[in-house]
Amino acid sequence: MVARKLNRMIAEHPTLLRNKSSGLHRPLLVILDRNTDLITPIQHTSTYQALIDDMLTHNANRVEFDVTTDTGGKRPKTVKKKFDLDPDQDPFYSRHKFHPFPEAIESNGADLEEVTAKEQSIRSKAAGNEVPDPSSSATDLATAVDSLPALLDRKKQLEMHTSILQAVMNEVAARDVPQFFELESSLATGSYNNDPNGAKKAVLELVADSAKGNLDDKLRLVVVYVLTTNAKTADVDEVAEALKSAMSGTGDDGKPLLDKEGISRLEVGSKALAYLKMLRSMNMLPLSSSLQEIESTSSTAGSSVFSSVFNKATSQATGLLAKAADRVSSMLGKTHKHYATMVVENLCEMKPGTEDDDYLYLDPRVKGDVDVQKLRTMSRSPVNETTAFVIGGGCYAEYQNLQMVANERRTVSYGSTELLDAGEFLAQLGKLG
Repeated sequence: MVARKLNRMIAEHPTLLRNKSSGLHRPLLVILDRNTDLITPIQHTSTYQALIDDMLTHNANRVEFDVTTDTGGKRPKTVKKKFDLDPDQDPFYSRHKFHPFPEAIESNGADLEEVTAKEQSIRSKAAGNEVPDPSSSATDLATAVDSLPALLDRKKQLEMHTSILQAVMNEVAARDVPQFFELESSLATGSYNNDPNGAKKAVLELVADSAKGNLDDKLRLVVVYVLTTNAKTADVDEVAEALKSAMSGTGDDGKPLLDKEGISRLEVGSKALAYLKMLRSMNMLPLSSSLQEIESTSSTAGSSVFSSVFNKATSQATGLLAKAADRVSSMLGKTHKHYATMVVENLCEMKPGTEDDDYLYLDPRVKGDVDVQKLRTMSRSPVNETTAFVIGGGCYAEYQNLQMVANERRTVSYGSTELLDAGEFLAQLGKLG
């Protein structure tokens, strides 16, 4: 319906089609319904920008988080930090926002070390502490000194990212996020398709462990379990009950695990599960493996990388960082293709036996629908420009994953009705329940 209305609006617009000589390379707009993939906005993610949005307070490119420092035996001091992230003005963020989290950590450490060495060298030469190179001139020294302000700006940006990476890592380690990411990825890639009991057991163990994950982490895992398996209603109820039981206890400090707000979120999560169970009973819930695991071309950082980046950290979570380093490096470095990415790739590359065969094709210059079968017999131009638009809540993970389809010949843009984090999307499902 949306596609037909948009097609008619463009066809009848007095100016949009005025330029008849637009050439062979025409853009492709792919309209997707959020209901065809409810998993992507819910499951845990692995890329730098998406983890910032998931783990920290992130809105309109501004990230906020608290930093607690040790004050020498006195009461720890907590300071709120705020940073604005602009990929157009920040080379590091532009280069690594789509990359796996461990790779961003590794590059940040290497870049910061390089910049610091250059700064020290320039300062030493300017102070006359180094034996001058006979081949260099006073002009070379002046040029190096003139470059110092730009170098210091770059160093400041890298130190900002070190702080953000530290804050994300604190959350990742404290909540054992890699375990949730790994299990959700296994469920979404179909690893448990022939082992429903194994899937239930794995989910139960992680959900029932009150020391791992917070309430939202556990709710998200249960939702992924419902969306990716043919679990019986009784099994879903058992897992949901295990979640409630785990969160009804008290923490190490003797305080209840859930405050008033947490109890409210648990109720919302229960309503979301009820809504998904209703869709399943009506056969309106598409059951599919939304991820396709592929071989990663990105380097995976080892535990030594984490140690080198964070060895000077003064955060109280340092012990947690060391504990989680190996798991984060092995789990968050995996690469997957999400549902929207696979659909857009199939349409752009015109792969037979895929969505390219049965998706509705519309062309504002052609009256009525485009016959897909006739289209197959015609010489079709390569797609150089694509926009994927999701009707419903979009997320950073989906946007970033779509860049896997982009290359030197093709650009891929992304849009959605609204941009949500996992908690906000879960709340929307709860309202529907």
